[in-house]
Amino acid sequence: VTELLAGKTDWIWNINPDQQKDINKMPTLTAVRQESMRIGYLSIDAAGRSGADNPLTKQKVREAIWHAINRKEFADKLVGGGSRVPPAPCFPSQFGCNGDIAVKYDYSPEKAKLLLAEAGYPNGFDIEMVSYVQPTTWGAAIQNYLNAVGIRAKITQLQVAPAIQKAWAGQAPLYMGSWGSYSINDVSAVLPVMFGAGAPDNYSKDPELEKLVAEGGATADKDVRKKAYDKAIEIATAKAYWLPIHTYVTTYAFTKQLDMKTYPDELPRFYYAKWK
Repeated sequence: VTELLAGKTDWIWNINPDQQKDINKMPTLTAVRQESMRIGYLSIDAAGRSGADNPLTKQKVREAIWHAINRKEFADKLVGGGSRVPPAPCFPSQFGCNGDIAVKYDYSPEKAKLLLAEAGYPNGFDIEMVSYVQPTTWGAAIQNYLNAVGIRAKITQLQVAPAIQKAWAGQAPLYMGSWGSYSINDVSAVLPVMFGAGAPDNYSKDPELEKLVAEGGATADKDVRKKAYDKAIEIATAKAYWLPIHTYVTTYAFTKQLDMKTYPDELPRFYYAKWK
């Protein structure tokens, strides 16, 4: 940002959104925000990879987590800039991402507490939440939502690589991360990663779900793929496996002399840019 303000660089991105207003006060600069395909999520250890006695193996506990987190408030107030709550475990524009088929969970701490009591945890429980997400205030917000219903989440904040290693080793009961789908506007870029057989990020280990994801990826027939993915999304949300929290928003800043368009797939297309 300092280099940009000094006129020594022409384009930057992934800056702190709080700096957007100050940059836009400069007559020679502009700062814009663009929703991206990247999804912030909370993975929930339904399969008991982190321990067979894990409370998260109980569906009512997972449903309680989905009801406990105010995702709209998170997207609007913490992320901002047009962030949305994905209704399904994928980005809305991706082929096969049918948000209408997804089971919906409203924000309701009361329902969450009732579900925890029905699951045998009237006084809640302690659990670890592994995260590499920045800013850390985002993880703290999820922690606060969970604590409010009795789920006392202790955050293990790590750098990206060690956090992924811990998750892949099955040592992350709750895991807060993000996934950008590598610009692929198709659910084959996300569902096999999070629900596919043998995938290291798969914390549900649901055989039916794994089968459906494989079926959707094994053909080019759109109707067959859509049918398989619809059922997969229905199961994944009905059993509250993998919670999509929000879409990411990227903040860009550049000189007004540069004609530069932003795109939701996080790829800066400099070959389309030109000087005015």
